[in-house]
Amino acid sequence: MIPEIKKILFATDLSDQSRKSLSWAMALARKHEAQLLMLNVVEDVSLNSLQIHFSEKEWCDLKKRLDNEAKGVMQKRLAAFCDEVKSEMPQCNYVADEILVRRGNPVEKIIDTAEKQGCDIIVMGTHGTGGLRDTLMGSTARRVLRRSDIPVFVVPVRPAR
Repeated sequence: MIPEIKKILFATDLSDQSRKSLSWAMALARKHEAQLLMLNVVEDVSLNSLQIHFSEKEWCDLKKRLDNEAKGVMQKRLAAFCDEVKSEMPQCNYVADEILVRRGNPVEKIIDTAEKQGCDIIVMGTHGTGGLRDTLMGSTARRVLRRSDIPVFVVPVRPAR
């Protein structure tokens, strides 16, 4: 049986280098007539030292407001990013079906979102730093590859020299 690709999750950090991986995600979505979901994960920032200055309700309200504001800003950035890539590739008239912003550990949120959204494949870039730095730190793409139960399409992205 040949697997069908009906829903694609494109995970991005919004860097200039990730434009190449978005073009691949858009091409796959167009070729397979699949839905394209764009995901950006914002890593948690510890604000716990501020918590002592607020009541529990004030603290929850503040976190919720900050989350909503950050999500709105990131959704606008993702939409603009998608539009910029489309303007650079006029032959590609594909647009993301949904733009998602999650907060937390990028690897966990990418895998969790792909599973919950019923995605058939994850598309993401890797910065291709190579060498000792990549070995010691590991990359998000490598960790997603190791942990994902669905296929991961990794686009090697190298910064311009």
